[in-house]
This record gives sequence, structure tokens and C-alpha cells, in this order.
Amino acid sequence: MAAFERVRSGMEGLDGALDSIRLGDNVVWQVSSVDEYRRVAIPFARQALADGRRLVYVRFAAHPPILAEDPRVETHELDPALGFESFTGEVHRIIAEAGREAFYVFDCLSGLQTAWSADLMMGNFFVVTCPYLFELDTVAFFCLLRREHSYATVARIRETTQILIDLHTDAETLYAHPLKVWKRYSPTMFLPHRLDPESVSVGVDVGDHFLVRPSSSVAKKTDADFRISFARRSSRFSRSSSSTRWTPARLRPSLVSSWMRRSSSMSASL
Repeated sequence: MAAFERVRSGMEGLDGALDSIRLGDNVVWQVSSVDEYRRVAIPFARQALADGRRLVYVRFAAHPPILAEDPRVETHELDPALGFESFTGEVHRIIAEAGREAFYVFDCLSGLQTAWSADLMMGNFFVVTCPYLFELDTVAFFCLLRREHSYATVARIRETTQILIDLHTDAETLYAHPLKVWKRYSPTMFLPHRLDPESVSVGVDVGDHFLVRPSSSVAKKTDADFRISFARRSSRFSRSSSSTRWTPARLRPSLVSSWMRRSSSMSASL
């Protein structure tokens, strides 16, 4: 398969908004919580399995799993407490073993900051891992907690990744705002897009229990993918983007006459 070839993300509208995710893309989601990330990672994983892709889940953070246990998913549990070099070397070994065109879901990168007590090392991990994944024409999902990291670290990640998306939530609705999309452009690409969470189930392993949190309309369409409209996030975006006309104020005749009388008197005195 050719490099940079289009692949399906499991979210049809997102593919349209980004002109598709491509082989080689690293996709970083900026989120407020891991639950938000889970709601986009699950459709991506489901689509990868449906398309016969090799799906690898790299598990290392303290938060509940992003993906539920599935024999079709290669899950690798790693301990970042072993240190940056050991952890990074093990991740690269997994990538080399999986080979070309594998698909990946990583735990939240912010978990590495917690383990290593340093933004710098978390950023270093991404900067040395992202290009390796790119060279092998893989597709990988990562997430980063918003406002938990230094500007310099986020800037390094943004510079290195192919796609960076701000993900927000308002009640039950998700909004995706692409901040960087490498080598793609459209008139609407960098506008906020609304993700319809209808009928997306969120599965989380907690101990011996598997919790499923369906949306309110799950009974109508249990396995539907995210549907993303190209409508702007809310009416306030439309208001803020609309042009404002400037209308010059009109001078009242009385003010004009007064001004002319003062000017005449000043001229006479001169």
C-alpha cells in the first residue's frame, strides 16, 4: 500500500473534515479528560479491526484502559517507572515487531509526565517515537491533557506530529477543532466541527467488570459510528466570524452651526 494513502478513522465526518487520515499520521488529541479521548479512540480501533488491520494497544498509564480486552488487539503493558530509556526502547521494540502499516492506540501521554515528573522527558519520548511510526506508515492515536503541560512541550509535540486536534465537550456533545493537519487543506478544515455522540458505547475494564455507558439513543442504533457535521460549534462562532459594518455617526445641524460660529469668531479675532 502506498505511503500517505487514505485510511478510514471509524468516523466518517472526521475523514471528510481532515481530507482523511493517511498512512504515516500520528494523531494527537488535546482533551480535558481521558474519557473524551476514549470516545474517539474506540471508533478508530473498531474500524481498524473491521478493515483487517494489525491493532496494537500500548498500555502504560494509571487511568482505566482506553480499549477493552479483545483477542484481536495486541495489548502491551509497560511500566514507565523503569525509566525513560528502558521504556522508550521497549516501545520501539514493539513498533519494530509490528512492522509496517500497523495501527496503534496509546494511553494518555500525560501519564508519562506523572511517572517521570518532567514534561521534558515526555516530550522527548514523543519526538523520538513519532518519526519512527511515520517511517513505517503506521497510524497512531495519542492524547494529551489540556493545561497540564508547559507551552514549550506542547509546541514540540505540535511541531512533530502530523495531526493535532483540540477535543472539547459540551454536555453530551463533542467538538473537534483541528489545529494542525499536515499537507492537507480545505476551506473548512480548521473550523470547529461537532461530533455527534449518538449510539457510541464507551467500554472500560474496571477490575473484573466491564462497564458500558451507551448514549441516550443506543437502542436505535447500537453500533453506529460517530457522525460529524460541518456545522460550527455554536452560534457564537458564527457571530464572532461575521463581519461588522462601520457606520459613521451623523452630525446634528445644531452642532454644525455652533462649530461654524466658533470658527468665524476665531477668524475675526485674528
